[in-house]
Amino acid sequence: MKHLVSLLLPLALATTHAQLKVVTLLQGTVLDRQTKGPVGTEFEIRDSAGKILQQGRSDSRRGTFEVVLQPGQRYTITFRGYNVLRQTDTFELPPSTTYSEVSKTFSVQLLRPGIELLRIHAFDPGSAKLRATAYSELDQLKQLLNRNRSLRVSVHISILDTRLVEEPPRSQVKSSTRKRRSQEPTTPPPTLLERANSLLNARADAVRQYLLPGVRDAEERIRIVPEIPPLPIARPIPIAPTVTVFVDQVRDLLE
Repeated sequence: MKHLVSLLLPLALATTHAQLKVVTLLQGTVLDRQTKGPVGTEFEIRDSAGKILQQGRSDSRRGTFEVVLQPGQRYTITFRGYNVLRQTDTFELPPSTTYSEVSKTFSVQLLRPGIELLRIHAFDPGSAKLRATAYSELDQLKQLLNRNRSLRVSVHISILDTRLVEEPPRSQVKSSTRKRRSQEPTTPPPTLLERANSLLNARADAVRQYLLPGVRDAEERIRIVPEIPPLPIARPIPIAPTVTVFVDQVRDLLE
């Protein structure tokens, strides 16, 4: 019997040792990229195969969290709270044969009303047709809105790239033609303000028609804002951004 125990004991100890894996305590701190202040937000950690290992929330007063992981491995951490711009970072823990502690700081973009998210040179001067490069940038905005369903944005449309001045008076016409046309009703040419509004509204419609489809609750979350500048525009800025996106509002999904 003693001989049997002496044979089984090393096997049991080896099994127990295999089950007790060496771990590393990750002590994380989440900070606002702009103010460097602490941020309380939700996160999840995945291994290199994409399996979710940990989910939690950083402390709102200190921005800290602690999770237990295996050393010598690569991980991804995704911050996905309603109050931050969703982002994924990759980090690696150093190898260790004993228990260890590792501190890491992560920076996130805290969403505040008025923060600029995107600038796009979306139109050619005088045109209301989206440029080819604008589609990919608007697609990025769509993805951002679908990943952050609590995010609401205002999309400001500009015409500062286009020259808009009063049209010169029409040239004199032959008296006979003038006399003949005087008998017919004439339509006055559009005013400077009407021309500006026409271009601005056409651009707003182009952005609306492309951006809203495919975004959940788009009508509630996307506000299109056509901006009439001081007229006339005698010195346009051809490379000026014609679409600028700002954070309009951030709401807790539990509200």
